[in-house]
Amino acid sequence: MKLQVKLAIYNALSKALIIAAFGFILPLVTQQVVYNHIDKRLIARSDRVLKIISRGGIEEIIMEQDCSFESYNILKEEFVSIIPLSNEAHPPETVIANEEWNVGGENLKHRIIRQSFVYDNQLYQLSIGEGLGTIEQLNITIVQFTLAMMIILILVSIFMDIGFVRILLKPFNKIVKEKLQLPQNPSNYNFKEHKTNTYEFNYLDKSINQLMRKTRDAFLIEKEFIANVAHELLTPISILQNRLENMLINNEVPEEFENKILDSQKTLKRLSKIIKALLMISKIENDQYLKQDEVVIEELIDEVLSELSELIEEKHIVVIKTMQPMSQFSPCNRSLLFNMFFNLINNAIKYNNIHGKIIVNGWKEDEDYVVQITDEGIGIESSQVENIFDRFKRFHAGEDGQQSYGLGLPIVKTIADFHRVQISVESKQMKGACFTLRFPHIDASQH
Repeated sequence: MKLQVKLAIYNALSKALIIAAFGFILPLVTQQVVYNHIDKRLIARSDRVLKIISRGGIEEIIMEQDCSFESYNILKEEFVSIIPLSNEAHPPETVIANEEWNVGGENLKHRIIRQSFVYDNQLYQLSIGEGLGTIEQLNITIVQFTLAMMIILILVSIFMDIGFVRILLKPFNKIVKEKLQLPQNPSNYNFKEHKTNTYEFNYLDKSINQLMRKTRDAFLIEKEFIANVAHELLTPISILQNRLENMLINNEVPEEFENKILDSQKTLKRLSKIIKALLMISKIENDQYLKQDEVVIEELIDEVLSELSELIEEKHIVVIKTMQPMSQFSPCNRSLLFNMFFNLINNAIKYNNIHGKIIVNGWKEDEDYVVQITDEGIGIESSQVENIFDRFKRFHAGEDGQQSYGLGLPIVKTIADFHRVQISVESKQMKGACFTLRFPHIDASQH
């Protein structure tokens, strides 16, 4: 998951938690504020009524001690009630609570203050109530409006956060896109620094550039060393081969040493092949080959199969080729592509079973053309597949029990990379191997 998405999710979740907490606390806080406001009004009204009573303003209480008094407004939202209590009863404490009060035969929820007082040696209880219906509805409206506004504000802030994070990570995304998607050849690496005022991104950019400079220098030194050594070794090897050949032709050596000289010639030939393979890899990596040809992959594979027909017949191998029509692949180097397919099919023959099969399939996929070469041979262990294109990695004995040089598949990989062809392999021991090559941007049209 991308960092930008993670930051957006984190912001969304954190703000959702804030909304949830605020939504839980807000009704309680609002309710408490409303009740405090009502309580202050009820206490003030109670004090005012008691002052009126103390001045003799309610004559009915004075005239008739066992009577009660009740008054409420037309909307039944407020009421005042005075009832006599037994003189022997203990005067109750002043309390404020929510109760349902019967007003005109209708039970309504009120906030009520109860307070006792003595008038003319008679104990009374004064009850003053204020309706909660309108207030509770108003409280619900306020909470709903507040939560709606909070959600809108948080959604707006999330979009703003996403935009800000995108702007903030723009230099980082450029570094990842341009610096971490490394080219096949470190010499082609782009060392241009990205301008940003974020310290961490600047540090990352500079660190990658320093690392790639070291990698490029090491790569160039290795290529130069291989090219120079390989080139310098070819001359003395050729001289030695010629001398040994002349010695055998001119009968200049005793018969008992001829076999040793022949073995030496074989060793020199193997060494010459290794050096030529290294030179080829070095030249390809140095872009010393031109890409000016156009080839039809199917025709190229037919040429390879024709050249290897004797080996195929010798092991009684059946070749099944099924390829969709395609146009020419260009620009390319025909000889290098021939070498690539030759190595792959030659390996499929060399490590196949007697009376085995080689299946060559080709098909159009999106804008690419995919070629798959499958054999039924001895295969490679799954744990070794990831190292199959490494140089000098040898997994099987070569022909006549001799080990291969471990450069055939590295050459294949180097040629594929040179032509921007993606190559992958699947293999299991004793179940064969399957090489898949994806050629970019080939139109499937009849040639």
